[in-house]
Amino acid sequence: MRRFPHGHFRPGKKASGMAGWIGKKGEESPAFEGNGMVIIGADSEEFILLRHRFYTSIGSLVPHCALLHLHRYSYAAPAARARWEAFLRCVKSTALENGGDANEKFAFREASRDWIIQIGNRGLDLSSEMFDDGGYFGVGLYLTPEPVSINSVMSSVVDGDGLRHVLLCRVALGRSEEVVCGTGQSHPSSKDFHSGIDNLKKPTRYVVWYHDVPIRILPLYVLSFKVDFRNRGLLQKVPVKGPSSPWISITHLLLVLSKFLPRPTICQIKKFHCEFKERKISRQQLVLRIRQVTGDKILRDAIKSFQDKRAAAARLASRTKD
Repeated sequence: MRRFPHGHFRPGKKASGMAGWIGKKGEESPAFEGNGMVIIGADSEEFILLRHRFYTSIGSLVPHCALLHLHRYSYAAPAARARWEAFLRCVKSTALENGGDANEKFAFREASRDWIIQIGNRGLDLSSEMFDDGGYFGVGLYLTPEPVSINSVMSSVVDGDGLRHVLLCRVALGRSEEVVCGTGQSHPSSKDFHSGIDNLKKPTRYVVWYHDVPIRILPLYVLSFKVDFRNRGLLQKVPVKGPSSPWISITHLLLVLSKFLPRPTICQIKKFHCEFKERKISRQQLVLRIRQVTGDKILRDAIKSFQDKRAAAARLASRTKD
């Protein structure tokens, strides 16, 4: 399971930046502090890496979607820490029932400002009307898999300040069963399953049954953003591909460079990549900045390493066919 930088799953860890941080373009951060959340400063490594991860997952929507604020649930108060520990116990028991694998995933969920505050104060309270997901894929709480997080972004609602919000959650799915649309299923069909899913091969919804919501889902972050739908027609076009060369794409380059460079340098490159995705810098400027922070020798070594692995994989595939 892919993790966040610096062990950010630890409850009670102090946030980077100051509580009075002002966001981009002079906009004040949503008033979530004091509700079991801490704000993450825009210049912190945590913010940069989460922003890059978010932008990578929403693809072609990035030029129309500006991430402005990031908050993390702290789990520092006794009641919140108890919810954290209940989740960890669920992960452990699910793993024992599933051959050692709790099938943990990261997933997104659109959320209103009121619901976000409620979660910080009381957790995922089942008594709230905010839980109504319509029952289309069963009676449970629906989460969006990270690769299709754009669905949560597009389903989010605008608050009084013109902001939209999504939760980034950690979820212990265990063994998932495909839920037949319209059946009104409200619990596992047998003891062999822990959760539901709309499509086993290409999931767009994870379904956590209501009785499991408080222990199987752990909200981690609140991402607050604005979306410009004035150019909505642009979203219907083929997704814009990221910068690439005959040798390697930027996405693959980042994966390879992470083996050559320290974390702060990788973070800096991801910041440049985000600026490119936001159309703040050109492709040429992005490439130049990457060269400046890595140096041409390391860049050549990284590209060669990628080429060698790709060639080896091609040879192996060829022998397998023969």
